[in-house]
Amino acid sequence: MGKLSDAEHFTAGPGWAAFSEPRQYLSAALVLLAATASGALLAHHPVYRRRPITLGVLEQRKTLVIYSTVGALIAIICTVAPSMAFVIFGIGGLMRFRTDTGESTTTGHTIMGTLIGLSWGLGLQLVAVLATVYFWIMIFVLEAASIQKVTIGIDIANMARAAEAYREAFQRAGCRVLGHNKSFKKLQMSFVIRAPRGLDTETIWAALGAIPEELRGTVDWPE
Repeated sequence: MGKLSDAEHFTAGPGWAAFSEPRQYLSAALVLLAATASGALLAHHPVYRRRPITLGVLEQRKTLVIYSTVGALIAIICTVAPSMAFVIFGIGGLMRFRTDTGESTTTGHTIMGTLIGLSWGLGLQLVAVLATVYFWIMIFVLEAASIQKVTIGIDIANMARAAEAYREAFQRAGCRVLGHNKSFKKLQMSFVIRAPRGLDTETIWAALGAIPEELRGTVDWPE
């Protein structure tokens, strides 16, 4: 048997008929799961865990997980249509350098959406459906809580006591303090907090308002 052409690759790929073949589901799902697990393992490498918790570190962890899954989907598409490797490379470069997609995780979301669209166009309906459902769940898990950096301007004489007071206030509001940094030179301290889904800002402000007046600082709350 000779080498399949691109058109024959498209026909041979897991199209609508693949929905009646459980092995196709299992194969594609295992690839996506394995890729996500590998990305999560790298994201929680001991080297990263020893670093101070910042928004950058947390975004890097999510980026590793997302791009590992992106790579797996690219491999599935290119297995069916090898010439798509050049197309995907071009699209990725265009999005990365010519499109304002914001953070690297947002770029990963955009690329994943593009790959799902390519899967539909190439007749990989099963892959497109599984990738859509899988990535929808992944976004829900990764973005289950709002992670924000709150900067507070405070007098140096009260910084130590104020830091503890603000930490307790965030915890009373239901937030988890992931990281804390003091800058005596800038007369400010910052907290990286995780707020559970559904927790409104008013609840957090109410908890901060209970801090003794002499320990209150100027709060710079991210928009």
